[in-house]
Amino acid sequence: MRIIFNLWRLAAVATVLVLPCDNKEAAWAVGSAPPIEFYVAVDGNDAWSGKLPAADATGTDGPFATLACARDAIRRLKADSGLQQPVTIFIRKGTYYLAEPLLLTGDDSGTRQCPITYKAYRNEKPVLSGGKIVAGWKPYKGRIMQCSLAGTKVDKLKFRQLFFDGRRQTRARWPNLDPKDPRYSGWAFIGKKLPKQDKKPAGFSFSADTPPRDWAKPHQAEVNVFPWVCWVNDLIPLEQIDQAKQTMALTRNSRFAWMPVEAGNRFFVENVLEELDRPGEWCLDTETATLYFWLPKDTAKDITVTVPRIDTLIVLRGTAESPVRNVTISGLTFTETLSTFPEHLHSNFHAPLLHGAAVRLEHCENCGIENSYFHNLGGDGVRLQGANSRNRIVGNEIAHIGGAAVSLAGKTDFNTNAWNNAAVLREHSARYPKLIRNLISNNHIHHCGVLKKSGGAVHLNGINSVENVVSHNLIHDTPDKGVNMQDGFGRVIIEYNEMYNLGYEISDTGGIMVNRWYPLEGDPELARGHLIRFNIIRNLIGCGAYLRPYKQKGEGAGLKAGGKIHSPYYTWGIYFDNSGMDNIIYGNIIVSTVLGAVSMPVGEPQNNLVENNIFINSSGNQFDLRMGAEARGNRVLRNIVYYTDPKAMLLAARPSAKQSLAQCDYNLYWPAAGQKLRIRGIGDGSFAAWMKLGFEKHSMIAAPLFVDVKGGDYRLRANSPAFKLGFKPIDVQKIGLQENTSTASPGSDQDPR
Repeated sequence: MRIIFNLWRLAAVATVLVLPCDNKEAAWAVGSAPPIEFYVAVDGNDAWSGKLPAADATGTDGPFATLACARDAIRRLKADSGLQQPVTIFIRKGTYYLAEPLLLTGDDSGTRQCPITYKAYRNEKPVLSGGKIVAGWKPYKGRIMQCSLAGTKVDKLKFRQLFFDGRRQTRARWPNLDPKDPRYSGWAFIGKKLPKQDKKPAGFSFSADTPPRDWAKPHQAEVNVFPWVCWVNDLIPLEQIDQAKQTMALTRNSRFAWMPVEAGNRFFVENVLEELDRPGEWCLDTETATLYFWLPKDTAKDITVTVPRIDTLIVLRGTAESPVRNVTISGLTFTETLSTFPEHLHSNFHAPLLHGAAVRLEHCENCGIENSYFHNLGGDGVRLQGANSRNRIVGNEIAHIGGAAVSLAGKTDFNTNAWNNAAVLREHSARYPKLIRNLISNNHIHHCGVLKKSGGAVHLNGINSVENVVSHNLIHDTPDKGVNMQDGFGRVIIEYNEMYNLGYEISDTGGIMVNRWYPLEGDPELARGHLIRFNIIRNLIGCGAYLRPYKQKGEGAGLKAGGKIHSPYYTWGIYFDNSGMDNIIYGNIIVSTVLGAVSMPVGEPQNNLVENNIFINSSGNQFDLRMGAEARGNRVLRNIVYYTDPKAMLLAARPSAKQSLAQCDYNLYWPAAGQKLRIRGIGDGSFAAWMKLGFEKHSMIAAPLFVDVKGGDYRLRANSPAFKLGFKPIDVQKIGLQENTSTASPGSDQDPR
């Protein structure tokens, strides 16, 4: 059963209760009048009434052809008689190719008693596409076909995606991937930067196992590179290449100037016709407006290829004075949108893209995006931009998309590191929008970050958060973080999520990351820290490639691609970077990281509680307490730590831990290979030296007695010694996707213990 938030909010409204639908109309009995229904179909007609699900026998009436016409019909209904009944727009099966987004404003709102719903008709699966089918294919060479886009509505677009049979195809690239090793093959590596000439961006020498062919139009290519220490990726236009000298010149520097490309960085080159050498690859010649595509195997003669032309499909755009209220979108498929990466990057590298979400909500209240499928998108899935309250992003599958699955964001720059300056914090908070009790729950999120690699699958950035909830999601196979909270104030509740296979392309990352996010003391809505509880997080990978000396935080790192790529590398499970405060980390199960299950390695963390968690098999440290000397009031209590690697450390800390840690006690430790407990950074590294600082007086070294640790069943047997230390069982059945979801408003005041 799913956790129910604020049960008092679920008090049922009896169907005989008389309530007004809006302020203009007389009261009516809820449930006494059926909803008004409109229909939209791909074979409909906007001149019809829209009141029938299919054309009548005479062919003179039937469904609308467009969502915009259905929206306008509701506007006329409201203008004529007010909204006296709920309204449902049923969308029939088929693909709707949108030339512009559907825009809903405050004029398109429903009310609590008379909501407006756009939903799939019965069990049908309508598709909203941001693409356009391109036709007129002719043979080019072998199985490669060509198509002229001249005179079409996409001939001026610089698109980076092509879709065939519902799947994103590969832009012709060098070097090619090895399908058996997709993560660590297909890379070239920067040897050294070349001197600048005539104030142009510096070029670089490169090495690769397979040299490139001669390229006729290298200036149409882009270099997909992970610069500096691999926190982000960038697409940089290529200027020219010298195959003989193995050098490349770029048209610009990296988007973030302090993250330059440098020796050892990995890259590949995209959109080169001569490298179109495999089935499923394609290339766009923007000078001649010609598209090339090598047909996949076993393809029929009829070719249906779609390229994206718009970046957003539905916009709910209210204002502070007139929000969009009580609108739900349900059961639709969103696909084939244009990418805005890297042109629309935020000035803050931590942030999600500024534009390009399939569904965008601005100034919305009590709206829902539910039970829909988002895939093959160029940008984010759903974006709550700016002030939004009590919206529901529930029950969706969001997969194979260019950016974040769900983002909640403002447009501001970096937050401050001045955690102890209340005036500065208030100044920053005043610039951020307030997002209140939005719910992101029960979504299956996977394979996001296909184009923009950095960021969270669920990404919160530059906001004031009042009890927003991320719960019961299944998140896996992401290039970076599962949930990312950057540059904000107030509480986010992250609970009952299952996450695995995270951070497989970015370094310095975590399953859940919090950076420059603070409670705002004295503010009645923003004074609480995060509640992170009852999540399962496993297999934090991490990946980096560079030659510069790096700080000794890479304990437990591995090497791939002949030693050129570090992986697993530089990951934590729950990662507080730069002064986390008043956070509660309770009841989580964290398995297989590099640097630790929970970390507070940077800044001055204050009053954080890490309690009743299970930490399993980090390759470097089991948890990381290398916080700054001014940190105070942090507690680590009643956790279970189990690890098998004899080279791994129990924890990492600094001598200032005596001041920064208020308690570290009642923990159960079990080094399963019989190794000694070792502490990185404290005295002689012994557990005894750690205890001399005043810690672990009641902790135990004993087997926790899991039900099946090798099989991943971390429930405890009844005779586990952890119970003597006050450990409370974790109900794993409540974690992850649930069959039954709550319609309650989010927010939880439950004690985490």
